[in-house]
Amino acid sequence: MRIISFNSYKGGACRTTTCFNTLPFIAKNLGATAHQPILVFDADLDSMGLTTILAKNVFNNAPFSSQNLFVDDGDVISEISNFGLESVETDSFFKKFKKVGNELGLEDDGSVLFCGADMKASTISDDKFKTMKKDMPLFDIINALNDMAEEDRPKAIIFDCAAGVQPSTLFILSVAQYFVMCMRPTLQFRIGTLDYLETKIPDQIKMAKNNYRKQIILCPTSVASVDKAANGEESDELRLLRASAYKKIEVMKQKIMLYDFSELGYDLNTKMIESVDDMGIPEIDRFKWEECLLYSVPNKTEREEELIKKYEKLAGIICE
Repeated sequence: MRIISFNSYKGGACRTTTCFNTLPFIAKNLGATAHQPILVFDADLDSMGLTTILAKNVFNNAPFSSQNLFVDDGDVISEISNFGLESVETDSFFKKFKKVGNELGLEDDGSVLFCGADMKASTISDDKFKTMKKDMPLFDIINALNDMAEEDRPKAIIFDCAAGVQPSTLFILSVAQYFVMCMRPTLQFRIGTLDYLETKIPDQIKMAKNNYRKQIILCPTSVASVDKAANGEESDELRLLRASAYKKIEVMKQKIMLYDFSELGYDLNTKMIESVDDMGIPEIDRFKWEECLLYSVPNKTEREEELIKKYEKLAGIICE
């Protein structure tokens, strides 16, 4: 069972949109079914972006919400303690999830189960997180799933995390195995992400409860297009800016890769940054106005078709 997290050092990195559009390809690559689904959690308890995009019917006072991952409301633990003893189809725990397979374009509606955040719930204070410390329901959920027979447990757990080192993200850093680190190629994001990878994340990974070899997949997002203009010519200025951003990301990448696993606690995967023309996730106009499941919309541009292939590539890297 893979535990995957979509992260960013700060908000505005297209993290949620990247997670949303990569989900159907992850499900296909892992062979998710209603019996062995993918469980997806919106763990960004401040902005709740994935809940807004995916749930459509907003999660208000949900029977089980992302908040229950971190703070036990009195009923969660007792229910979790038994759910590994029954089949996935009939267990009450899984019935609390929203089936979103069809919404993601998959034939099996139960192959992806979504747990959104309760948008009316009170914000969980830092003091409350500190009180819970390592007694998080999240740990009980993962342990119970791991105790299930391999042929019955979910194919993956996926978190759309809060930015930076917010308390919910810190706990997910301790249990996840794969991290998609989203970052725009601007100076602010490069410097911030480098600091995040050098200092913030290692401190948490070294405190992890498991011994998984962690992998961080560095993924630049909203990378400016170098498509030809209406006159058929490429913008020299844009190409130079793109080349400059690529070079600076390469320097950042090389600096991180000078560390070894024992120093950082993770390996850096840079397969989403292969060349100036094959760098991360392209920027497209459609997402400036509305997030959508891109491959399902009509009349896609050539650039959008390219973007879909990048989501497929990212899913393949996560699942390889």
